[in-house]
Amino acid sequence: MTHSDMRASLGPMTPFRKIYSGSVTRKTRLHDELGSFVSLGRLLRNGPRAVFTGAARVLFDWRQELPWISYDAQDELARVLTPQSKVLEFGSGMSTMWYSRHTGSVVSIEDYKPWFDVVAPRVAKLGNVDYRFAANRAEYVSLVPDQQYDLIMIDGSHRDDCARFAVEHLAKGGVIYLDNSDKGLDEKTGNVPEAQRILLAFAEREGLPTCEFTDFAPTQLHVQRGLWVGRRP
Repeated sequence: MTHSDMRASLGPMTPFRKIYSGSVTRKTRLHDELGSFVSLGRLLRNGPRAVFTGAARVLFDWRQELPWISYDAQDELARVLTPQSKVLEFGSGMSTMWYSRHTGSVVSIEDYKPWFDVVAPRVAKLGNVDYRFAANRAEYVSLVPDQQYDLIMIDGSHRDDCARFAVEHLAKGGVIYLDNSDKGLDEKTGNVPEAQRILLAFAEREGLPTCEFTDFAPTQLHVQRGLWVGRRP
């Protein structure tokens, strides 16, 4: 079914439907891409926050310095991270500044040069961020210092490669977070289902707890899912 066929099958797009409907990949804005509906608590608690930050970005080009992941997952990370924590993030941005404030050191990998050039001057002012540009897929993980990390955030490109790296470099008591775990195979983000399979197999092998968040994130006017592996949130 083409996009136009799908739109036709839904009938005329009323103003309410335009607000509520999602896209060809989700039932509505309140469903993640695997069909899970956001809980009422998260809708009431985090929906208004997403609307506010989305409007601020569109109207004023203002971005709050937060990870663009589940609001509830953010709150849990704030509880488990310490000033001694070592963070590795695949994919950079406002999250980089947030991790810098909440942890001891951050290694951040980015492969989109225009965005790297925007973020680089901001993180250059921070004394605990090692910001690296990956020119190709091989460099995306090979540039990462070979050490153990307390948080590994997978929120960029080649997420299956990142998951393979993450399970070999997670510190004891640490956390791996796969954002957008409801997505499928994508040229940019990589094989997300394979990344999830790798992480769940690792959790089962190591006896680690897992948790999924279907939730709103900053600036995103729809819900998405994230997978948490490791220290129980």
